[in-house]
Amino acid sequence: MAAFAVDLNTEDLARLNARLTKLLQDAEHLHPVMEQAAEYMQRATINRILRTKMSPEGERWAALSDVTIALKGHDRPLFDSGELSRSIEVSDVTDHGFELTADTEYASWMQNGFNHAGRKAQRGGKRYSKSDKVPARPFMGFSEENVKRISKMIRDYLAHGG
Repeated sequence: MAAFAVDLNTEDLARLNARLTKLLQDAEHLHPVMEQAAEYMQRATINRILRTKMSPEGERWAALSDVTIALKGHDRPLFDSGELSRSIEVSDVTDHGFELTADTEYASWMQNGFNHAGRKAQRGGKRYSKSDKVPARPFMGFSEENVKRISKMIRDYLAHGG
């Protein structure tokens, strides 16, 4: 026969109640750890653009077309002047989360893709006809590693009493 017993006295219950009360209070005031998580995600997002060239899901971005390479003069996706990576900023932090934004006019095109059939692109005085789609190159979002790190930040914050 297997057995298991738990014996709690009033002191144990009082300590448990105090710890749970503190934990619940700390969980309602997560602003400091959310600020830390937001700064981490800002760095991770910029790193995706400048270094890893991968979506949050770990997929490599599509290579640039020959026309785009000719326009830009290089083959680095999501990088021309550095404006996109510099535009990644923390726009809001609360006790319950945070928001990152990319404040360039073309950020959503890069994130979601864009069908520019029939439009003309101009660069350096030359006009190039573009008739295909720009594939999505997602740079915003949470990777599994991001979720793990932020979860650890929150656990550590709560474990150390906020």
